[in-house]
Amino acid sequence: MHVFISDAHIRTDKSYRCQMLVKFLHDIRHRLTSLYILGDLFEFWFEYNLVFPKDYFAALAALYNLIQDGKHVHYILGNHEVTIGRFLNNFGFTVHRGPKIFEIEGMRVLLEHGNKIDRRLWTSLWENLLTSRINHALYRLLHPDLGIFLAQGIAYLSRKQHRSERLENLLENYALRRLANVDVVILGHSHHPVLKEYPGHKYYINTGDWVNHFSYVMIGAGEITLNYYK
Repeated sequence: MHVFISDAHIRTDKSYRCQMLVKFLHDIRHRLTSLYILGDLFEFWFEYNLVFPKDYFAALAALYNLIQDGKHVHYILGNHEVTIGRFLNNFGFTVHRGPKIFEIEGMRVLLEHGNKIDRRLWTSLWENLLTSRINHALYRLLHPDLGIFLAQGIAYLSRKQHRSERLENLLENYALRRLANVDVVILGHSHHPVLKEYPGHKYYINTGDWVNHFSYVMIGAGEITLNYYK
């Protein structure tokens, strides 16, 4: 069984969505072959040389247990993963930048977070702010307690932008173009769960989120399903 999730935006281990995600990972572990995280697992990920946020420990521990059980965990970077160093790879994740095509149960499946498709003003400003090397250098001068507090606040404002029909159309149109060369396109970013089948057994799917929907995609036994964890 292959499972796809995105957009948990975890801020603390004590949050309801983190507790739900940890419980979900525990429940599926015996049936799981591979887990694919399509970005924005955490509200903000900025990799320091020697520290990482202690409030992310429960989610990381649950994922580490899966990896130790021999499960494959793929991490497709989103727009809330600001800097990535060696930590996640050393931890056992397989980290991917940009769109990535996987062969899954005889299908070509394209995975991408979706932020590169989103050309709305706020998203473009957010991306320019976070990809600036000068900003990275200045940010590292802050104490991590202060830096993470400020960054999570800004990330929260980014996430609280209203649901956008324009964004959903951009993602679906992008998927339709890519379906010329693949069988399935799975995206995140919009926080809106979608499963659409097109002629020729082609699929566009959006994983939704673990903020409001607790949704996930599953591929297994010849079926593709969009599910909600209760």
